[in-house]
Amino acid sequence: MGTVDRALRLLHHFSVESPEWRLSELARGSGYDKTTTLRLMTALERNGFVEQEPVSRKYRLGVAPINLARIREQSFPLQTLVQPVLDRLADDFGETAHASLLVGGGLMNVATAEPRRAARVFVDPSIPLPIHASASGLAVLAFTSSQDRELLVLSDDLQEFTEHTVRNGADLAPMLDRIVERGFSRADRTYDIDVIGTAVPIFDWSDRPVGAIAVAAFATRYDDVLGRRIAEALMEAGRDLSRQMGRTDGIPDERGSRDR
Repeated sequence: MGTVDRALRLLHHFSVESPEWRLSELARGSGYDKTTTLRLMTALERNGFVEQEPVSRKYRLGVAPINLARIREQSFPLQTLVQPVLDRLADDFGETAHASLLVGGGLMNVATAEPRRAARVFVDPSIPLPIHASASGLAVLAFTSSQDRELLVLSDDLQEFTEHTVRNGADLAPMLDRIVERGFSRADRTYDIDVIGTAVPIFDWSDRPVGAIAVAAFATRYDDVLGRRIAEALMEAGRDLSRQMGRTDGIPDERGSRDR
């Protein structure tokens, strides 16, 4: 693993729940020795990706990512496209809607809309979604080529999040076939025991799935009628977003068929 890869891996330790880290904590969490960690963090600090609080000596994210995100959004807008869609889904169904993109073989949340109700699903933007256990991950995986699937699911011993999580990579194949047939995925308490997620892939101009949009509903509020409504709305939204991202054909219709 190169120096740049190792430095970027350190940035992934920062999250909403753990926004600050001491040097020794980062070294233990990353598996690097303390000298290497200090050298990488010094380089990141020098370029504005992290900063160190002078009293506690803890590191936190710097301002450079904010500037880069603004440049990316102004040049190739994504949140501008998806946020109104997510807001509408959250209002229509009273559940959390979110969008994610494939980044370095993982699925990262890029936008979220929460309903106006006290009890709602929280989607942490700093935590990657598991490809095999989340509705978003399964939606992307189902429409990915068989060669790329192997890169996204590297192990036959998959992490278990709940008792409903698929643990064997071979067991995913029939699930993915069903997702392609109907055009959407559904994760029934496979990632969070209280949540049923529904998702559809987003395609770009190259006809590859680059992410997903999803609705995460509390299982206690979920029924078949709500599930059908969510799936229909997501498929329509997925087609519209894919067209806006440059896709011109092969978009699933309301029955989930797709030109392969």
